Amino acid sequence: MTTNAQTEDDHREGLEKYIENTEGIADYTDLYDQIDVLVKQPININKADAAALTRLPFMSPEKINTLLAHRQRYGAFQSVYELQQLEDFGLDYIKMLRPFISVEEVFTLKSISNPLFWKGGKHEVISLSTYKFEQAEGYALPDTNPNAYLGNAVREVLRYRGEINSRLQINFTTEKDAGEQLNAKAIFLSANLFFKNMGKIKALAIGDYQAAFGQGLTFGSCMAFGKSPFVLNVMRVQDGLKSYRSLNENEFLRGLGITYQLARKTELTFFYSGKKIDGTAKQDSLALNDVFTSLISTGYHRNANELNSKSVVGRRIFGAHLTQQFKNLTIGLTGVQTFLKSALIKGDKPYQLYNFEGTSITNLGIDYKWYYKNLAAFGEISSNQNFKNTSFVNGLILSLGKQLDLSLLQRHYDKSYHGTMTNAIGEGSDNKNENGLYAGFSLAPMKGYKLNTYADLYRFNWLRYQVDAPSGGKDFLLELQYAKRKSYSWYLRYRKEVKQINEEGVQHLNRMENNTRQQVRFHIETIISPALSLRNRVEWVQYQLQYGKTTHGFLMLQDVVMAPTRHLKIIGRIMYFDAQDYDARVYAYENDMLYSYSVPSFQNRGTRFYILTKYKLKRNIDIWTRFSRTAYENQTTIGSGYDTINSSRVSELKVQIKWTI
Repeated sequence: MTTNAQTEDDHREGLEKYIENTEGIADYTDLYDQIDVLVKQPININKADAAALTRLPFMSPEKINTLLAHRQRYGAFQSVYELQQLEDFGLDYIKMLRPFISVEEVFTLKSISNPLFWKGGKHEVISLSTYKFEQAEGYALPDTNPNAYLGNAVREVLRYRGEINSRLQINFTTEKDAGEQLNAKAIFLSANLFFKNMGKIKALAIGDYQAAFGQGLTFGSCMAFGKSPFVLNVMRVQDGLKSYRSLNENEFLRGLGITYQLARKTELTFFYSGKKIDGTAKQDSLALNDVFTSLISTGYHRNANELNSKSVVGRRIFGAHLTQQFKNLTIGLTGVQTFLKSALIKGDKPYQLYNFEGTSITNLGIDYKWYYKNLAAFGEISSNQNFKNTSFVNGLILSLGKQLDLSLLQRHYDKSYHGTMTNAIGEGSDNKNENGLYAGFSLAPMKGYKLNTYADLYRFNWLRYQVDAPSGGKDFLLELQYAKRKSYSWYLRYRKEVKQINEEGVQHLNRMENNTRQQVRFHIETIISPALSLRNRVEWVQYQLQYGKTTHGFLMLQDVVMAPTRHLKIIGRIMYFDAQDYDARVYAYENDMLYSYSVPSFQNRGTRFYILTKYKLKRNIDIWTRFSRTAYENQTTIGSGYDTINSSRVSELKVQIKWTI
């Protein structure tokens, strides 16, 4: 296996741990890019301060202090493997960290005029085609039906990614979803130029980009990882501005953004976005103006109804962020103003009482990070106009020696707080109507073993969808890991979550009942040789209503990873699942094409397999193929609505070609 392939596998493995508990996300490309950006633009350990080093996965405050102290005493690192001289930086740990760090030189904006600058470029053209053999009902409807899928059943993605010395990125992406017509109205188009670390210009985005600051409470347009077995990773370390390379058709900015270094430790960011987004529009009978009742984030434009909802809401966003660094403290100020061309009208349900309504939103926030020895403290406070609806999040990460690390996070998200784009950590996805307290610790009691656990208690002070009273919940995770070098590893995980919901079967305001979901997983991986490794997993789920049903889910899978030649890699999986209903569903992360990831859920009873191959046809041409099939034993139809497939099985073929220049 080549070094590049090893690097790719290393950060894929880490990504799985992050996203496998993240439900409700159809496209994980943005989350992948956050890891991939670190691989493509590694942290320079000769220049980075404590704040920058916190972006690195697996870096505790104690390790950061050790690295900085060594650099201050002995000078710059000549090689990343000099980290072996540092206490508690073993070779295995350095290999895990290696894809994300470097000892590179510094460029300025004038470097663009130097021909040597352009010789460091890398260009990728990637084509992906996906086809499901069993057709959904939407394809069989006559064209006169407004719900008929107007295009063919093939999904097509074409990407160009150019990177020049990790300082200039050029990106172009187009996607046609299955069922969409191949025309400008239906497909998704995205492009941008992005300069980074060019002298005093720390970032310059032209076209489509993302922006996120502080803990993501005032503004954060990127997807972000939630609670996971990496129990210490509760502090958001945002990139500020970054290029957009994902396929989500709504959660990005389109316009111009720039970050400029005013002084050695002072940076100012301005950003502007003007774009139209999908929504459900209707005519206001009183004001005779167009209004809309909700935003639509599916990105599908397959039929007349979906096309009518495309780009109906004009949205302009103006924002600024000022960062000031002191010795151990970083302070940030963020202000964002959002204007909607059409007014958003909230619904009339009781739980929608505090939803946003109107044409403009103002967000003002202050964020901080403070480092002292083995302690990292962080937080953000944010409010809407006139400093109303104040929300805040505060946390700390503390290393109590080589074997024990602690994390704490406290949050209060006001029920009336409204953010245009937010990604602060929480149980809900909209950072409102939530109070919570999170505590986690990571213990390494002996060589090879690690125990990670967290407990999260939260409360919703107002009603929620299908919850007709203030409610609460608790989430607990315990994971024991063991690793013997890189040849053998396993982990045992237990997770329990209790939430209050409406009592099932009653159609009016009623008492709350607890729903309890428990999960037990045992996963083992064995590397038999450089050409063969095995992964096995068994998982059990129980869902129980306090006054009602109890259902169960079960999953068992076997993965085989083979590299018979240095040009060919094969990953195969066979899986059996049996989940009595949706509440007892089971999730399983799956290997996929480059820059593509998925964590599908499974219910009912059946089997699934996939075979993924990667073949290096030439030095600069790679070909991926993936065939998967899910067969149900107790179902004659799959899906719902116009996506219903009248079959007990569904088969999918993917083909991807990457041409590297």
